[in-house]
Amino acid sequence: MRAVFAVFKRELALYFRSPIAYAVAFAMLLFLGILFNGNLAQAVQYNAGAMQQGGQGVTASDLNLAPSVITFLMFLIGPLLTMRLLAEESREGTIEVLLTLPMNEAAFIVGKFLAVWTYYTILLLLTVIHYVILANVGVPDAGLAFGSYFGAWLYGGAVLAVCMIWSAITEDQIVAAFLSAATVLVLYLADTFAASLANSPNLANAAEFVRELGLQAHYGPTLANGIIRAEDVVYYVLFIIGALFITTRIVETRRWRA
Repeated sequence: MRAVFAVFKRELALYFRSPIAYAVAFAMLLFLGILFNGNLAQAVQYNAGAMQQGGQGVTASDLNLAPSVITFLMFLIGPLLTMRLLAEESREGTIEVLLTLPMNEAAFIVGKFLAVWTYYTILLLLTVIHYVILANVGVPDAGLAFGSYFGAWLYGGAVLAVCMIWSAITEDQIVAAFLSAATVLVLYLADTFAASLANSPNLANAAEFVRELGLQAHYGPTLANGIIRAEDVVYYVLFIIGALFITTRIVETRRWRA
């Protein structure tokens, strides 16, 4: 546990000194701020009309705007945050030095993953201010907002974990980012691919299997709408564990070659 915390502390400190991490945060928060500004104006107008008709509240799309947009943008955010984690260590030769320290590969990988997930969590929490502002405009559904943010947190963890696989495979950060983005997009579009397969009666089972493998199938219909199901939570947890296991095995091969 000490080894995990040592790696975690080192990597988290590096994020707060990394220009790329700050650039990602700035771009994401600016983009969300612009969207929220327009959405807030619509919410005020909606509530004004609702109050005239004896009702009040903001729409569900207002409440999960930030987490839903973030989950979509994870094909960009994830690769940018993870591309240097292991690729840079391999390119500069520091990974061999780190692996000689008294820690196993699992502690090394988990520490790095927890650091990037923590940074992502901070970015996600910064957007909670949107919900606070909407709470003063109408009567938002706290359950829907919690489910949406909780789902985005798990979704982000899964994306970051799978992106680490490519960072471990290649020493080139650009290649790692490109392959990570492509992988995340494939997982995001699994629903669309499954829908095309479902048109054929013989491929109905395959379509359902592909849909269940996708990231969006366990977020959009349920968590994004405030519906927390155990199977969705288990899916993301197992996805993270599986991706970290693969990354650990890849890093282990470096020790064997050394």
